[in-house]
Amino acid sequence: MDKISDIEKLAQQVKKEPNNFQARRELATAFMENGFNEEALKELYYLLQTFPEDPRLHYNLGIVLENLKKPEKAIYSYQNALRLQPDEPDFMYNLGYAYAQSGDYDRAIELFHSVIEKEPEDSNSYFNLGYSYSHKEEYELAVPFLEKALELNPLDYINCFYLAFAYDKLDMRDKAIEYYEKVIELSPDYSWAYYNLASIYFEQGDKEKAVNFLEKTLKLNPKDSEASVVFAKIMAKESHFNEAEKIMIDAIKQNPYDANLHYTIAQFYKESGQHENYIAELKEALNNADTLAFAARLLENEIKLAQQN
Repeated sequence: MDKISDIEKLAQQVKKEPNNFQARRELATAFMENGFNEEALKELYYLLQTFPEDPRLHYNLGIVLENLKKPEKAIYSYQNALRLQPDEPDFMYNLGYAYAQSGDYDRAIELFHSVIEKEPEDSNSYFNLGYSYSHKEEYELAVPFLEKALELNPLDYINCFYLAFAYDKLDMRDKAIEYYEKVIELSPDYSWAYYNLASIYFEQGDKEKAVNFLEKTLKLNPKDSEASVVFAKIMAKESHFNEAEKIMIDAIKQNPYDANLHYTIAQFYKESGQHENYIAELKEALNNADTLAFAARLLENEIKLAQQN
């Protein structure tokens, strides 16, 4: 019998026997496991009216609410689960994860440490400690937890990426390169690793390697506007304005409402003496000022100055 048939069978049983709470629990779980979150929510709320002190029901409710993109309500449900069963590592972990996703990294860190005290080999908690410390820009604290997580789960390319990023922020570029290359080994389509390698090599003055990794980045992710801008700037710096222009035109086709792309190509037109195109792209950037990386008034002033010349 397939999963949908199982759900239908349980639903019919609950319809005939509304107070068959075991069947309702099984139905709620089946809904959760198969992605029917609204239906699971309804069953869990019904069960909690009768069993308000059941920690597992609160925990499952938190999972469903997270799936429904209701993080504050999910946190409240996980808090209830942990209040009723304070030593349960699953409850600690999910509450910590929900805090981390909401940006409350201090509370998240406290909970992940508590999980590790109970489950010293929990790679996910080590990773999320590293993740949380990284988002607090405390990279020296992040590294040992990310290293431990990778030791426990060597194939986790996301962990490798965060570890590489932390080393990059600590100016340990050789280690950063090592782990970005490990990301590519584990997940050859992970475009951000190529882009970050390109950025490192560009900063180090190795334009050939930077261009190589930027080309790979854009092949995997043509919408990566940051990679397009860096690539075009390298070309422009070498006075290859035609190549820089082509890169930016392609980027704008992918991201037509990105003001920063329009502004960047405007500067290339300025450098190459294409004054009308320069003004036109400045105006296009202003038309999309809500995506601009700097104050719109500065762009307005630049347009006025350009029109006076």
